[in-house]
Amino acid sequence: MSAPLRYALAAAIVLSAGACSSSGSGTTPSGPNPGSTTVTVTTSKGARLGDYYVTLSRGVGNGGPTGIIDSERTNSVGQVTFGNLPSSGQLCVYTSTTVGGRLYQVSHCAQPFPSNYTLKFGPKVP
Repeated sequence: MSAPLRYALAAAIVLSAGACSSSGSGTTPSGPNPGSTTVTVTTSKGARLGDYYVTLSRGVGNGGPTGIIDSERTNSVGQVTFGNLPSSGQLCVYTSTTVGGRLYQVSHCAQPFPSNYTLKFGPKVP
């Protein structure tokens, strides 16, 4: 494939990906958050990861969690339970690990937040 054709194809892919972005005009699920949530941290293959810090917050930005509410370590079966959740508003969970000098992060935000959720790392995290 010639260089101009590769660049044209790459530009078309970028433009089509941009066209898929959401404007946020859809409906947002609403309802109260549960009183507590149990978060399970796993590898991409489902192996549970103990001794990982999980942070409960109001948001997640480029630097990690924002509006931190609580942070707890997962137990030996990769779970942590957060109680006394705020009754309304977006909640997020976040964890990270370093493998080979590279930082891997995984997070999830929802409103209302589920009573059980699994944070699953990608395939590069053993």
